[in-house]
This record gives sequence, structure tokens and C-alpha cells, in this order.
Amino acid sequence: MIIKTKTVKWTIIAVASVFMAWASVRLVMPEYSDNINQIAEAKIASFDIAVSTIGTLDAEQSYIVSSTIKGELAKIIFLIDEGALIKKGDTLVEFDSAYFEEEILRLTGELRGLESSFEARKQILEWEKSQAEGSIKTAEFDLDDAKQEYNRYLSYINDLEELGKKGFKYPNEIYQAKKKVEQLFAKKQRFETSFEQIKKEIVYKIAAAAAELEQVKNNIETTKTSLDKIREELKKAVVKAPFSGIVVHHEAQRENQKRKPRIGDTVWQNQPILYLPDITSMIVKTLVREVDLHKITKGQRASIQVDAYPKMVLSGKVDSIGVMASDNSGEGNVEKNFQVIVSIDGQNMELRPGMTARVIIEVDKAKNILTVPVQAVFSEHTDRYCYVADGKDFNKFKVEIGRQNEDFVEIVTGLTKGEMVSLVRPTDDEIK
Repeated sequence: MIIKTKTVKWTIIAVASVFMAWASVRLVMPEYSDNINQIAEAKIASFDIAVSTIGTLDAEQSYIVSSTIKGELAKIIFLIDEGALIKKGDTLVEFDSAYFEEEILRLTGELRGLESSFEARKQILEWEKSQAEGSIKTAEFDLDDAKQEYNRYLSYINDLEELGKKGFKYPNEIYQAKKKVEQLFAKKQRFETSFEQIKKEIVYKIAAAAAELEQVKNNIETTKTSLDKIREELKKAVVKAPFSGIVVHHEAQRENQKRKPRIGDTVWQNQPILYLPDITSMIVKTLVREVDLHKITKGQRASIQVDAYPKMVLSGKVDSIGVMASDNSGEGNVEKNFQVIVSIDGQNMELRPGMTARVIIEVDKAKNILTVPVQAVFSEHTDRYCYVADGKDFNKFKVEIGRQNEDFVEIVTGLTKGEMVSLVRPTDDEIK
């Protein structure tokens, strides 16, 4: 009975306390009693100005791995696992090299044979030159001998005729000498003709031997070039990583289906196989509204949060601003955006391309200015107004606003510190 009486007593005291508190509020601030949660004070304050946006993580640099082997001779015999973290110089892909090794063996054997043939042809050319030199000397000797003998008989006939003029007649000897001259003249002509023929034959034989030697030489150069090319193709059979990163298999149309590459596939030259983003240096690709673009400048600091790691806060800066707007107009949407690239400071190996990132770009910092909540400013055409409390009513004042963020706005003119403004538009009856 005593316990019950005490309980009732404390209940009465509590109710009385609540009533007294309510009454005091009504007595002290009767004009705000109904709108106490819809009134704010114009006060001097500081706030950060930022642009918030959502984007996608990507690697600052990436590399598309493809076959550089000509044609369709690249058959995959090794393929690194997707998602593997690799270092510069690690093997990413290996292609079947059997064809190239066989070609190298064939061309190497062919080259040896051509080099042997070249030496043989070279010796033949030297032999032809030597033979030509001997034949020329022999023909020249025979021709000179025929000319000398012919000239001797001409001189002999001339001497006999001079003696005849002096009274010494040798008709028979002159007759025999002239017949001999005719024979020697014919002989001289034969040797002259033979000498010219020998010279022509020698030129032809030497030219033919030289041409065969040049042909073999050209074949050697062609074979060497083919051998160098096939060796280069063999080097392409192993693809190394140009830098550290993470492996992403490239999905494409293969064998009438869209799938990722696998061992046994034959790929064409320049057909993508792997995508290798360098995750040691990451960026955020995001879009900023056209109306906010004037606030953004290159080099501004930014904070980044990744949806996959909500407790992780990264820092970065604006790296580039797009020069062309991306038109996202659709049904009922005429807003345009500009791409902004934000580079992330440092390295974080947990980040992956394609992750959603929330970016806050630090645009400005407003310090010690007169502010009100953004809800306290109302628009009528191009003018801005605030409703200042006056007892139970409100006075409408035109204001000039300055900087603002999502929560507060700067009042340049129109209000003074300490005035109470409405956060909701008053009714016509409440406006003086």
C-alpha cells in the first residue's frame, strides 16, 4: 500500500514538471511555439563549399594484350589466371612456337646450302676470269704473229719491186710472194674474227657466272631476312607484362559465342586477349553537372569513398576537366554533364577498376560570413527572399545570396545577424 502511494506521488510530480516546462516555453516564446522547429537564426559562421558526385574507378594507365604474330598462327598454350596480381616482366600469354621453330630449322639449312653454293659460284667466276685471261693472251699472240708474218711478206714484195726498178727482175719470186700475202691476209682475218669471238664469249661466260653468283647472293639475303622475321615472330610467342597490375580477361565473340579466351584458342593478329590495368595508380571518372562546372578547377583537392570499402576515405585531386559536354538528355531530362578525372593519391592494392566511388571536390571555404540554412531562401523568378519573424507574423525581405553548399547559403545583403527566418514559406495570413 505504501509502495502504491509513492508511485502515484511520483507520477503526479512528473506530469506537473512537463506541464510547467510547456507553460514556460509558451510564456517566453509565444510567437514561435507552433513553428519552433521551422525557425532558424541568421548567424556568422563558416562552411565548406564542395561539389559531390558519383563516378567509377579506373586505372590511370592500362594495356591491351594481344597477339602481334602475323596471320592466325597464334595458338594459346598458356594463359595467366584472371584476377592475378602480376609484376613487370611476368609471363602473361604463351603461343605455340612449333611452326616457327620448324621454319627456323628449314631456313637455317637452306641458308647453309646457299652459302656453299655461293662459294662454288664464286670459284667458277674466278675460273672463268682465269680462262678468259689465257684465251685472250693466246688469241692476241696468234693474231700478232699473223700480222707480223703478213707485214713481212708485204715488205718482201716491196723490196723485190724496188730491185725491179733498178734492173733486177724477180717476177717468179714476186708472184709467189703475192700468193703468200693473200694466204696470210686470209689467215690474219681469221685470227681477227676469232679474237673478237673469243672476247665476246669471254664477256658472256663471265657475265653469266657473275649473274649466277649475284642470284645466289640475293637468295642468301632473302633467306636471312626470312630467318630474321621468323625469329622475331618466335619472340612474340611469349608475351610479358609491361608493368605491374591485375589481369582481366577480355570477353569477345569466339566460336559463335561471347566468352573469354582460354588455352587452345587461336587468335588473330591484334585481337585483344587480356586487359591489364595498372592498379598502382588509380583515377575516378565522374560527371559534373553543367551548372557546377564553373566551380571546378584543375588541382582542387577531393575526398573519395568507395562503396566496396565504406570505412575507407581516400584523397585526391582534380586531374582534368572535359572540354565537351556529354548529353544525358532523355525523357524529361535535359541536363548536361562534363567528365572530370580525379586522380587518387598514393597506392591502394584493394582498389579495382569498375568500383563505384563517391567524390567530394573541395571547391571553396567560406569563413566568418552571415549564413542561413538553404531552406530559408525562397525564389520568385530571379529574386531571392527570406521571411523574418516578427512576433507571430513574418516580414518578407529581398536578399542577395553568395556562396553556398548543400546546407547553408551566404547572405550578402538583406538580413542582419540574429534575425530569425522561417524555413517554410508562411501562409498569406502570416505575412505582413
